[in-house]
Amino acid sequence: MFTQIKQETMEQELIKLSQYIGAPAVTILVSTHRTFPDNKQDNIHLKNLITQVEKGLYEQYDKRTVWPVLDKIREIESTINHDYNLDTLAIFANADMAQVYRLPIPTTDRYVISDRFEIRPLLKAIQQSEHYYIISISKQKIRLLEAFNDKIELEIQNEDFPYINNYYTTDPMRLSQDIVIDNLLKEFFNTADKRFKKYYAANPLPVILLGKDRNLVFYEDNMDIKNIVIAKHHGSFDDTTDAEIAKVTFPLIQQYIAGKQEAALEKISQAQSARKLLVELNDIYTAAESGQADTLYMEKTYFPLGHIEDGTISMGNGDGSTDITLPVIDTVLIKGGNVIFLDENTLNEYQGIALVTRF
Repeated sequence: MFTQIKQETMEQELIKLSQYIGAPAVTILVSTHRTFPDNKQDNIHLKNLITQVEKGLYEQYDKRTVWPVLDKIREIESTINHDYNLDTLAIFANADMAQVYRLPIPTTDRYVISDRFEIRPLLKAIQQSEHYYIISISKQKIRLLEAFNDKIELEIQNEDFPYINNYYTTDPMRLSQDIVIDNLLKEFFNTADKRFKKYYAANPLPVILLGKDRNLVFYEDNMDIKNIVIAKHHGSFDDTTDAEIAKVTFPLIQQYIAGKQEAALEKISQAQSARKLLVELNDIYTAAESGQADTLYMEKTYFPLGHIEDGTISMGNGDGSTDITLPVIDTVLIKGGNVIFLDENTLNEYQGIALVTRF
């Protein structure tokens, strides 16, 4: 299965991958390129990494265990068209299946052979990506587009949109009456909003509004669904191309994603005041196992080594030590909690990790 997944389906895939426990579970992460000619080297880099994986597997397992895993990896490798690469290819494989995802986040080339998949790149991709609507507003035309990060996925072009203003008048006498113009514009915007609502009901996503300032304020005031607009940008976009629109909206989305970190820190502070915050790793793991975990917050570079025995985490980098955040993350997700990564040094006060509990 080869997939370029959007945020809502990525979360479902993440849960499935987190539930798998069994050796060998192979995760391959390779940095890729979006454009020619750089992406012509991606195939070579992937082959080199798979060769390293093969060597690593034979060092740890017998050939009868290794063969089915390598077969799955090579089978999926043959299906990859590198012309459509983003920033990372993530491959997850075991003896029964192999899955590949294109991710819009950078990575360092590496592989992990363990009894669990390395799912953090998917988690980070979810949090550094955004699927959203764009509504371009003018007195003459309203356009509805759907975007993912820096790419316009599609523009709605049917009986609903683009919506042309049949209420608009060129009568100079009527144009001189502000109240008439405002009422005509309000009717136009109200009708457009009702058309948009059925798309939002089917797939609720945040919204960016584009248009001249007065129209933006007027349109938002007349929207039935409140608090879904995350950004606005002044300008005329009646006939602009997808590339021109994405150039405007992607920086707005990046700012929106960055703002989520500030909101996360505020939630941590509130939980601490309400005595619903755990910061000791064993306490966090115990709470996750019992289904008490609401949201786990971790710094992106937090990788403590240790092992878990009889439900207790022991820190240290001796024989058999692994990154113990993976079973903690898996447990939180399986029990219905959330995991959010924050920038390095953001959680210094909590030694890199904190859990907000449900009660």
